[in-house]
Amino acid sequence: MQINAKKLPKKQPLLLDTLAQLPPALVSGACRGSKNTKNLLKRARSKWYTERISGGLLYENSPLHKYYQRAYYCNHKITQRGNELTAKYCNTRVCHICNRIRTAKMMNGYLNQLNGRVLEFVTLTIPNVIGVNLRYTCDSMIKEASNMIRNFIEKKGIKINGIRKLEITYNNLKNTFHPHLHFVVDGNGLEIIQAWLKRFPDALEIAQDCRLADQNSLNELFKYTTKIIGHKAGEYIVYTKALDTIMQALAKKRCFQPFGDVRKVSEEVEDDLEAQVYEIKEYGLMEWEWSDCDWINKYRETLTGYISPDVDFSYV
Repeated sequence: MQINAKKLPKKQPLLLDTLAQLPPALVSGACRGSKNTKNLLKRARSKWYTERISGGLLYENSPLHKYYQRAYYCNHKITQRGNELTAKYCNTRVCHICNRIRTAKMMNGYLNQLNGRVLEFVTLTIPNVIGVNLRYTCDSMIKEASNMIRNFIEKKGIKINGIRKLEITYNNLKNTFHPHLHFVVDGNGLEIIQAWLKRFPDALEIAQDCRLADQNSLNELFKYTTKIIGHKAGEYIVYTKALDTIMQALAKKRCFQPFGDVRKVSEEVEDDLEAQVYEIKEYGLMEWEWSDCDWINKYRETLTGYISPDVDFSYV
C-alpha cells in the first residue's frame, strides 16, 4: 500500500505535561499588562471577528438564520457585580468565543484520558464533493466509521480506544468540499486505513495518513476550524455560502465521538459560565455593552482597550 505512514523508531507513551486551561469567563482591562488583560483582549478580538463572520451569514437565505443571530449577539453584554464578571454564550460553531472555550473543554476532558498511551494520529479522506452532496456524504462517512470500529471491537476482538473527529474544508477554486475524519487511537492505525479503503474504494491510498501522535497532532484534533476566509492586502474575503453549507452539514451532529474505554465529553458550552473574580475597579452593578470592537459602560469607559485591525471584509 502507498499509505503515507510516518513511523518513529520506537513507540513511546505520549506524556502530556500541560493540559489546556478553560479560558476565564471574562477579565478586566483594569489590570493592564496582566494575563487577565491578555485573555480579555483575545475575547474582544474573537467577538469582533465573530460579529463580522456571522453578520455576513445573516444575509444568506439559510435555515440557520437564528443560529447565526445567536452567534452575532454572543457576549454582547457583560454584567459586573463587585469584582465578578459574567456573560451569556451562544454555543454555536461559528462563534470564536465559544469555540475557544469548547476547544479547551474538550482538551481537558479527553487528554487526561489519553495521557500515557502510545497514540497514533490517523486521517481518513475521500474525494471532494459538491455542496448538495455534503450532508449525505458526512452521514455516510460517520456511519461507516462507526461500523468499522464496532467491527474491530466486536467481531475481530481487537481492543481499540480513541476519539474520532469530523472536519470539513473548502476549496474555493473548485467550489468543492473536503470532508475527512481524524482519529487518535492507541494502535491499529494502518488496519483502520485498510478497512476504510475497502469501504470507500474511490478513496486514494496516498491521501490517507497514519503517524505517531504528538502534542501538535492533538492540537490539530481538538481545534475548531469554522473560518472560511481568503486574504488580500487589507481585505478579508469570507466565503459565506460555503460556510453556510458546512454549518448545515454539521447541524445537530457531534463532531467528536469517543470509542472503546474513552468516555464522552460534552461539546456544549454552557449558557452562563460561572462568574470569575478579578482585581478590577469594583461596581455594585455595572453593565458593559459591545460597541464595534470593545465593551463600554454608561460612563463611556472601555473594558479592554482593544483596537481592531484596519481591514475590510467582503462576502462571497
